[in-house]
Amino acid sequence: MILIRHHNEGNLKPYFYFALEEYVLTHLLKNDETYFFTWEIHGVVIGKNQVIENEVNLAYLKEHQIDVYRRPTGGGCVYADHRNTMFSIITKRANKEFTFKTYLSKIIDSMKLLNIHIEFSGRNDLLFEGKKISGNAFLQNKYGMLMHGTFLYDCDLETMVRAITPSDEKLVSKGIDSVRSRVTNLKPYLNGLSQEQLIKHFENTLTYQTYELSQEEIKTIQEMAKKYESKDWIYKKQPAYTKILKKRIPGGLFEIKLDLEEGIIKSIAIQGDFFDTQSLKTFEDAFINQPYDKKTVDAILQNYPIESFILDAKTDDLKSLLYEGILGE
Repeated sequence: MILIRHHNEGNLKPYFYFALEEYVLTHLLKNDETYFFTWEIHGVVIGKNQVIENEVNLAYLKEHQIDVYRRPTGGGCVYADHRNTMFSIITKRANKEFTFKTYLSKIIDSMKLLNIHIEFSGRNDLLFEGKKISGNAFLQNKYGMLMHGTFLYDCDLETMVRAITPSDEKLVSKGIDSVRSRVTNLKPYLNGLSQEQLIKHFENTLTYQTYELSQEEIKTIQEMAKKYESKDWIYKKQPAYTKILKKRIPGGLFEIKLDLEEGIIKSIAIQGDFFDTQSLKTFEDAFINQPYDKKTVDAILQNYPIESFILDAKTDDLKSLLYEGILGE
């Protein structure tokens, strides 16, 4: 494999790395080549097809200033910090059906040289002594194939669980115990090998030459990275899903059901034990095919104050409830 020198060490935002993968796929890749690089991030990364609220503890992330990112590949949600090494492999599409094992076997062989015996498991995992140390995802398009994954060196497993599970402390405690029984870090088994030395070992054993990115290429990649950094990509590039907001506010108990598709409200239903003074259809119709953001909510509620539809209700209270469901603002 060819090692990519990307000179983005110390930058823990994944936007650049997603763009670098895309750049290699679309600009560098030739028929007989395979590229490799490692990287580090801090945050929660969700799969391309996942709904954020279903995968992460948003309150915990906000409290601890942990960012959410969306990668261009499918698969599940992962948490990573600077003690977790990420790696990417980019190559041309094989004529036969893709299998993770083809590429992960290279990682297995590299670790054998350190007397660490890893095995392939299931669809896309690597195990050490029966515990997961690596999960992986992929995509393929007309240009080639990208596979990237995690490699647990000394990741904070407790933060991992709290970041990607519900806020219920009992569930968190069970989750931490469960993760510790199924997942492990490799640091205790590497005879003092540092994370930097482990990365160097991968570079020395997996690659046979180096491709150095030019300053012009880095500028191009940074421009491409803006797509992956945008709130539209992270928060609106989601499959269609239903959001339910429920709260007792002046006027009664309100339950608002929103059907969303790429940040657009496709339908809305307001239910509860309140007393309506006229049909809510006009009010609900005002939201259809509108962006679900604070600016739009403000404009609609200004034109259609809830006081005109529901006894004792207050527009500011309903606005606050609708705000609770808006991500990325």
